[in-house]
Order: sequence, then structure tokens, then C-alpha cells
Amino acid sequence: MMTNRVFRALALHALQTPLKVALRCGARSISYGALAAFLAESAEALADSPRVVGISTSDPLEAALADLALTFYGHVVVHVPPFFSPTQRAHIAEAACIESFIGTSDASVATEILPRPEDCPPLDGPRNLPVSGSRRIIFTSGSSGTPKGVLIGERQMAAAIAGLEKAILPRSRDTHLSLLPVAQLLEQIAGIYLPLLAGAEVCFCPEALTALFGGPMGPVMAIMEAAQPTTTILVPALLARIVSELKAMKCNAPENLRLVAVGGAKTSPALLADAKAHGLPVYEGYGLSECCSVVSMDRPSNPQPGTVGEILDGVRVRIDNGEIVVAGPTVMEGYIGQAPVTGEWHTGDLGRIENGRLIVEGRKDWLIVTPQGRNINPEWVESCLCADPDIPAAGLLLAEDDKLEIIAVITASVEPNRIEHLMDDLPQYARPARVRFAPASQQGLLKPGGGIDRSQLGHLSTVLPSHSLYNEQKERVA
Repeated sequence: MMTNRVFRALALHALQTPLKVALRCGARSISYGALAAFLAESAEALADSPRVVGISTSDPLEAALADLALTFYGHVVVHVPPFFSPTQRAHIAEAACIESFIGTSDASVATEILPRPEDCPPLDGPRNLPVSGSRRIIFTSGSSGTPKGVLIGERQMAAAIAGLEKAILPRSRDTHLSLLPVAQLLEQIAGIYLPLLAGAEVCFCPEALTALFGGPMGPVMAIMEAAQPTTTILVPALLARIVSELKAMKCNAPENLRLVAVGGAKTSPALLADAKAHGLPVYEGYGLSECCSVVSMDRPSNPQPGTVGEILDGVRVRIDNGEIVVAGPTVMEGYIGQAPVTGEWHTGDLGRIENGRLIVEGRKDWLIVTPQGRNINPEWVESCLCADPDIPAAGLLLAEDDKLEIIAVITASVEPNRIEHLMDDLPQYARPARVRFAPASQQGLLKPGGGIDRSQLGHLSTVLPSHSLYNEQKERVA
């Protein structure tokens, strides 16, 4: 199982390379020896703690340490994303029946205090064995804005780690630059557990979350330059901002980078090409929390641009009437409070398989059918805008007057003619008649996992001022 394999590997690294850095954040670094000692010392701190423990901290290193300790001792781990609203956080605490927290919380419940790895005495005897049975509840806002709790057990984690290990081929000399929030399942699996399994280093960048919402990119680029990473995982919005910074600095990405995985939302071909031109070896992937985060991934050994790559080993995918259906050990145990899931999982995503590679065409329930009978996948149109670093997300909708309009989430001022230029390659029937601009700082509008909270589109369409596009083509060609 995942618990035994990863933690036994970690113990071996602690014996063989005790001084090698395992986790780093700014000036603080934790060696493999100190990490193993921390896990041993955490036994006492967690001895009387409840089964379900929440992690609520904006410090990614502290969140990672808490996740490792709770997983090692067989607890149910519940990350409370720092970017969720107070209402969403309260919902998580109640829905998951969180009994205590590591970090801060909005609820009046107990707080667990873990030892500092730097203060733990070196191990001089037998190491504790991991406790089996750990689970994690991943809350995803989906498209409704109400977080849903996805129950992931050791079976799912083990299968996802094994599949990604063959796809990514992690190495002990790797440095993984962790830019996504630790609260996201993908970063937990591929950004913490997979590197530690290989004996690699994980370098956290707390400033990345602020940058995603329009904050300065300087600190992110500085950490990227200092860390000289070999791997990282990005959402399209962050990829666009990094490419923009590289252009401004007239330089390429660090030469050590061998793999930049990008997912969470559709990435425009133009952005992918631009990224590769600036030294970013980008490979698209596809997945969802309900299937332990990753279903397929393009491989450096056999890349196929325009696809999200080959299905992970151990995962089975078929197409049912255009819908992607996943089966195998990565499918979740179920949503908390609902019946367990057995067998296949209908993802709700549209796609097809060509030459053994998966192509994702958008969400089934997001499909827009125009009055002229045209079917439009919103992500196709939205990705054109999101190639612009000032537009981290966008949402296409059919307005009450049966005209297409798009909500552009912006981090800086953007003129309507710039929107028109970004969509020049779209056919006329897919071009929106107007655009409305919303600030990226608006709470809950941007999803750090990629994309926009679509539950807000209807309201935004009624309250934001509109700007006409393609004035000479107001009457659409069917």
C-alpha cells in the first residue's frame, strides 16, 4: 500500500542520505534525517488526537509536514484550502466531521501541535512503522460553488503514485518546485509523495498562490531561478504568467527543467507553443479528484501535442456516447455522506481516444447549444483568452437574449479590442457578441485548480457592464 511504500522509502533515504534536503521553503530546510525523526516524534503528539484532523495553514511546508504525519499514523486528513471562503471552510468542517485542526481554524475545536523537525533528536533506534488505513477527504468546489468531499483511501493513492511514477520517472537528483497549493490532491501526490519516494527535494513557493490571483510574479521567478528545479506542476493561468515574465526578462526557463506538467483547465495551443519556445518543457495531463487527480498524461518519452497523453498504468478508460468513463483502482471510495462508488466513474467530461491517447473536449454539462443549432464547448473559446497573462480565467455563457458573451477575469486593464484579437482564429459562430470584465481579486471567482467558478456567471452577466465585440458582425452567421 501507499503508506508502506512511501514511508519505507523515506526511512531508507534517512539512513543513506540523512543530510540531504527533503523539504525546503525559503531559508528553512528539512533533511531526510530530520523528517524521519519528526515522524517518530509526532507519535506522541498525535497519540490522543481524533481520527479526523483538518489542516488549515497558508504555509505550504507546514501543511506538507502535517499531511505526512497524519498519513503516517493512519488518520483521515482533511485540507481546508486557504483560498476557500469562510462559509466554504465552515461547510468543510461540518461535512467532514473534523474534530481537531493543525494550524488555525474558524471553528471552536481542538488544535494539534506537532513538533518542529529542527528540534527533534536524531533517531538512534528502530523507526516507527506506518499505520495503515489512512484516508483523505478532498473538497472540490466543482461548478456549483458548494464544496463536495471526495473520499480517497490508500488504494487510490497507491495506484496514482505507481502510475505517475512510470509517467514522470522521478529521480533522486530531482528538485520539484511546488507552486500549487498543498490542499490540492495533485500537489499532494505528485508534488510531495512522489518526490519523497524517489529521494528528491521539494521546494515550496508560498508566493505562487498570490501570483495566481494577480499578485507580483517577481518572488515566483526569483525562487524558480534560485531553486533550478527539474519538475513542476502548473495550471494554465500560472503558465501564462511565467511565460509573460520570461518574455519581459528576455530569457528562457532554467535549463534544468525536464518536465512541466500543466492541467486543471484547457490550455490554448498558442500558450503551449509559446511556453516551449521559452524553454518550458510542457506536457498536458487530465484528471479529476474523483479519480485520484490524474487519469492521463503526455509523456516526455513519447509526446503527442494536442492530447492529454496516454492513460496511466492501471487505469482503464472508455468512451460512452462521447463521455469519458474511468475504471480501476484510482476511482474514489465515494463522496462523503453518499453511497460508496463501485465500478466505473462517469466523469461528465467529453472526449475521444486516438492512437492510444486521450483528447478532452470539455464538460458535458457545460456544452452550449446556440439558437442556430451550433454546439460550442466553452473551454475551447475560453482558452483563447487565457493565453493572455492578464486573463487567468474566462467563462462563456449564452445570455438571456440568446447571444454569446464572455466574462473575462483580469489582473490588469484589458481593452475589448484585445479580446477580439485573442479570438481571431475562432469561427464566427463561436465568437461572443460582448465581453464583461471581472477582477481576479474577487473572492471565490478564480479556482486555483484552474478555471472560473461557473456558478457565478449568471449573476455577473447581470451586474457587470458589457462591451460590444465585432461591432460589424453583430448579426451572427449561422
